[in-house]
Formats: sequence, C-alpha cells, structure tokens
Amino acid sequence: MNLTTALIDFAQISLLLFIGAFLRKKVPVLQKYYMPAALIGGVLGMVLGPQVCGKYLPISLNYSPLIKQWPGILSCIIFSCSFMGLKLDKVNKSAIQTYFLAGSIHQMQIVVGLTLTFIVGLFVKDLPFGFGILPVLGFYGGHGMAIAGGDILAEAGYLPAGPDIGATFGTIGMLCGIIWGMIIINKAADKGITAIKMKREDMPESMMTGYIPPEERKSIGRGVSSPAALDPLASQLLLVGLMVLFGYVIRNGLIMIHPFFKNLPLFACCLIFSAIFGICTQNNKTVNALIERPVIVRISSCTLEYMITAALATTRLSVFADYGIALIVVSVGVAIGTYYFCFGLAKKILLKDGQFETGLGLFGQCCGVLATGLLLLKVVDPDFKTTAAANITSSSTLGYTYQLQYTIIFIALIMTKPLFVYIYSWILLFLLMGCGLYFGKKLHAKGL
Repeated sequence: MNLTTALIDFAQISLLLFIGAFLRKKVPVLQKYYMPAALIGGVLGMVLGPQVCGKYLPISLNYSPLIKQWPGILSCIIFSCSFMGLKLDKVNKSAIQTYFLAGSIHQMQIVVGLTLTFIVGLFVKDLPFGFGILPVLGFYGGHGMAIAGGDILAEAGYLPAGPDIGATFGTIGMLCGIIWGMIIINKAADKGITAIKMKREDMPESMMTGYIPPEERKSIGRGVSSPAALDPLASQLLLVGLMVLFGYVIRNGLIMIHPFFKNLPLFACCLIFSAIFGICTQNNKTVNALIERPVIVRISSCTLEYMITAALATTRLSVFADYGIALIVVSVGVAIGTYYFCFGLAKKILLKDGQFETGLGLFGQCCGVLATGLLLLKVVDPDFKTTAAANITSSSTLGYTYQLQYTIIFIALIMTKPLFVYIYSWILLFLLMGCGLYFGKKLHAKGL
C-alpha cells in the first residue's frame, strides 16, 4: 500500500459524495427530511462495498485497509480548526440559561447511556461499560466526535468496533434530530405555538435540493494572501497544519512527562492547542489578520464530509448483529431523554421569549450538530427574528467547558476508572441542571 492506494480511496469516497449530492437534488423524500449528502453517500457506499455488492455481484467498491485510519487522521484537521479565528462574543441571560440546559442534556445523555449500557450488559455478554459513552459523542457531538472517540476505544483494544459503533450512533442521532424534529415542527405549526407562522413550502429551493444556483451563490471566504505569492487557500491550510504540528509536539511532551498520556489521541492535543491558541489570540489583530475564519470553517466542514462518508461506507454490518440490542435500547433512551429536556425541562429553565424555538434548536443540536439545530430553526424562524439562533450558537461555544472533559479525559478514564466517570457525570448533571432551574425560577419571577 502506498499513496496511490490512499488516492483511490479518496476518489471512491468522492464518487459517493457526488452520488449523494445528486440524489439529494433529485429525490423528494431525501429533500423532505434534509438528508445530508455524506449520510446518503455513506450508506450507499456500505451497500456498494464488499459487504453487500462484493458478496453477490462481480463488481463492487473496494476500500483499502488504510481507510480505517481516516477517522484519527481527519479528526486532527477538524479539531485543529475548532478555535482558529473564533470570536467569543458577550453572552446574555438567555444564552446562559440555554447553556445550562444544553449542559444538562449533555450530562443526561451520558448518564442514560452508561446506565442503560450497564443494565443491558446484565443480559448481553461482552458489552463494555464504556459503550455507554459513545451515544453522547454521537448524538451531542455528531459523527466527527463519535468516530474519533470510538477510535480511541478501538486503539486501546477496549472496544474494537468503536468507530463503527460511534458512526452508527451519529447516524441514529442525526436521523432522530431531523425526522423527529420535522414531526415536532409540524405539530407545533398545527397548534400555532411557533412565534412565527411558518410554512414549509416557503423554504428556498436551494435548502431543499442542496444545490445553489449561480445567481444565489456567495463567496466562502476572502483571500488573505496574493496568489502571486501564496495561494489563498494554501495560506489557511498551512495554518491548520501548524495546529496539527503543535498538537503533535504537545502530545510527545506529555508522554515524556508520564506514559499515561500515550492514551491521549493526537486529535485531542490538536484540540487543546487550538483552544489555547484561539483564546490567547482572539484580541490580537495581527494574528487574526492572517486567519480567514470562514475558510477555516470550510476546511473543517469539507474534511468532516469525507470522514462521515468513509466511516459509514466502511461500517461493518456485523456491528448491528453484535450490538443491535444495545444500540436500540440506548438510542431510544437517549432520544426520549433529550426530547423531555428540550421541551419539558426547558419550560422551567429557558426564558419565555422564543422558548419553543430555542428548545427546538437544542433538540436538533443535541441529536446531531449545531448545523442540524440551525436547520430546524430555519424552518420555524427563517429570518432568525427570535433569539433562538443566537442562544444555541453561544451555548454551543460555551459547551466546550463540559464537552472537552469527555473528549479529552473521560473517554480514556472510562476504560480504567468507570465508576469515577459515572459518579462525576451525575454530579455535573445535578450542578448544571440545578443552576438552570435556580436562575430560571428567578428570571420567570421577573416575567422574563
């Protein structure tokens, strides 16, 4: 195997993404539920690959063993982009309450995931307790976080099918967020509880088909460098490379301090350095002048598209046979808990202004990614006239305070100190939910 092998893998995944985008543009049912091209292409890649077509047809897609290394490698690029050029805006009371609710949902998903895994493990043999931490990475964190987290468990030999399970939870979460989210929207519209009287048929065609006509296209960013000296895209890509390099240096330095840090994946160190860099330079005009945040976001999103497609296309069907019961039970429990928190507990925590819209956005975000939440909001609040979009965007950024603990530390500790992780998760759940309820009660007493 050489770089040509990696190039052919890239070409095949590109083909799957192309077919996924084409089907999204042409098939109404895929438009109705806003199915992403990566999800369509990934599932199609599983069918066209060696597991299905390869067994029954003379022609199929064949992926090299190298493609299984994609999650860990591509995660480094994705997480290096997380804080580059990110501006942390001031947050208001509404955004803070949303943060408490989002944090409560995050911790609930962990507690429910671990608890149900323990219960199912009493009846299903060889179900590691750490299986229960993957649902939150798939639902709240999305495919990127789930696949990367599963890769950590797999590399440690703790859960060999970790990336496949993570990708499955990510897919279940996204489908739950979009399909169930649309059902919630339709019922809310019928009851007239949306702040803005929405009509799904008024949605722009480009959002339905995923294809933007030439006259509506916008620039994905501005050039920082002159093409005569350095290509503008290269000027941003090299910055991402530097983030990866410093993440690599940090990891090696930590390993020299203590062998325990061998369990710390490279992508986690890239995320750590990206956070340190972003926080320390957010007010530095000289540094920020070199970073074009929209282009950095596109690099990250593009990488994620390939990562999701590749992970789904190579997901082993045996995962459903080996972990089917656990996947179903845990997913149902997490989904129901997320629904209750977003539309039940939210009434006691969130401010009354735009309460349904914020809860809806959180439901989408906590069953997929921020983009899913904003997509659902676009249906009920196309012009973002309520505070919901600002609330969930701010809370998503602030959410790194509890999310990174599990991405960087507890994903490793779950293999060695599971009881500590479980108890700590309960404590943090009560803390975040308690703060939300306390301040929510005071704000509601003021009529807010």
